[in-house]
Amino acid sequence: MTAEPITRTLLHTAGQRVAVEESAVATVLAATGGAERGCDDVANLVLSLERSKQRFATSGCEPVTRGVWATGRHEAIIASAGGSGFSQLWSIDEDGLRVISRWTPSVKEAAAARLLPARHHALTGQVLVHYPALWLAMQQGLAPLHVSVVRIDGVAVLLAGPGGVGKSSLVARELAAGGRATCDNLAVSDGTIAYGLAEPIRLPAELTEAGGRKTYHGRREQGWETRLRSLRPDLIVVLRRGLQPDPRLRVVSESQAARAIVAGTYAAGELRRFWPTAAALAMATGCGPAHPPVEQVAATLASRLPCLELQLGQQPGARLAELLHPYLDAVRTKSVS
Repeated sequence: MTAEPITRTLLHTAGQRVAVEESAVATVLAATGGAERGCDDVANLVLSLERSKQRFATSGCEPVTRGVWATGRHEAIIASAGGSGFSQLWSIDEDGLRVISRWTPSVKEAAAARLLPARHHALTGQVLVHYPALWLAMQQGLAPLHVSVVRIDGVAVLLAGPGGVGKSSLVARELAAGGRATCDNLAVSDGTIAYGLAEPIRLPAELTEAGGRKTYHGRREQGWETRLRSLRPDLIVVLRRGLQPDPRLRVVSESQAARAIVAGTYAAGELRRFWPTAAALAMATGCGPAHPPVEQVAATLASRLPCLELQLGQQPGARLAELLHPYLDAVRTKSVS
């Protein structure tokens, strides 16, 4: 990629240094939960949103699969990324990745955007921001994981479990009590470090500030005041919903913990369109794996960390710091393995 004299906003997400060209700033900031201060690194991912209503020309390009073409120059053209209505040109070289997007919806896609604004907002963030960052992370051997990673009293806790189990609410309580986090929903990891995906926290309406954007399942979005770019997990906690009044905590095997991380990742609705997108990009550009090493990374994390299962009770409101107190102390003193 060649540097251009264009006004850009810089931020970090999924371990990537992202430059957002002026035309896309408002859209990207809405998808990432706010601007980042003090980010002056050299970008390896450049995102732009053009005003043109024309799809990218595919004459002379090789058809790869439905709606995807290869230019033969480590580039891919996508007619409608994830069914979002955005046409995209992806270009990768030794300097990084550039993704140019245009809003070119079909009549059906434009109607869906008007009638289902929460879906359109979520899908826009995924295809314009999150999927480019996740795919570039794949080129570096990282895998996307549907997890939360929060630091509590000096211990970085990786929360695994499917959507809706309560990860975001637990993270929000820790943040309110002075904890720090790198993500509450998605991260990428090599099995040692977790790099959070920058996106708003999505919480039940009663836990968010008034005026937060409405999203799925009766939730609202809340921006981050501060977010750590990465954390090195010290403890894995698999979350489950129980029918008993009080929470229950027990030790689980590394295979059980790894299975929970993998299953929660593949069950995540936020990644449902990512897997075919990543595979098509691998074919079109000739770069990187067709599939990220999710199982390998989950197994590596579980093999080196203590693994617990926390079955939440019917009475909400307890903080992780309270529920995990004896284990946090043990991890800090290295007396648990």
